[in-house]
Amino acid sequence: MESTKRSKWHTIFALRCFGARNDKLEFPSWPPPNPREILSRQAFYKERLSHRKYIAPEGIFTDQPLYALYRIYEWIMVDHTINMRNELELFWWKRWPVSSIPDPGEQGDSERYAVLSCIPALLVQSFNLRVEQGLRREEPHSILSLEEQLQWAASPKTFETEPPWTDKVPPLKERLHIPHSAPMHPQLESFDDPLASAAFRKKNILIMQPHIHFI
Repeated sequence: MESTKRSKWHTIFALRCFGARNDKLEFPSWPPPNPREILSRQAFYKERLSHRKYIAPEGIFTDQPLYALYRIYEWIMVDHTINMRNELELFWWKRWPVSSIPDPGEQGDSERYAVLSCIPALLVQSFNLRVEQGLRREEPHSILSLEEQLQWAASPKTFETEPPWTDKVPPLKERLHIPHSAPMHPQLESFDDPLASAAFRKKNILIMQPHIHFI
């Protein structure tokens, strides 16, 4: 009896120290859930994402632009700005053209499709501003000498464009409001709010303009 009790507490201690392992959560499973479903259980989905170790579904060993699109969607929906920006930076260094993001299709969820269709515009805004500031996606790495920085800044500018399929996604019939957790800012109530994202407004989605710029 004492041995059984001791074993039970050893198990509880191990779970508290190291966490219960769930291999299914280590890999993404896509397409991701509906926006309203994620918003209704935001903490639950954010916690699930914290267990993820791999950027592609199980059995797939290379990243793809579509996977990046799904990951950015997930971080936007759970309101995790840092991880969302990390994904933007990863996309920048992957050097995929934004226009190469394939059409994920509606797959029976018009709301998810609408949100996904807004994300390439964020990438275009972020990347093209960096290009205007003299940065280039062709640079070998982020740490350059001043001379190298000036050489790259003098090179031709290559601007990003959205993939054509995004324009074909219709606006939602019912407005989707994605709340934010930014301190000192009340929740947005209309598209007239200067903090509302113009890219999402096109699809009748009200959300504060995401922080899309990184160093």
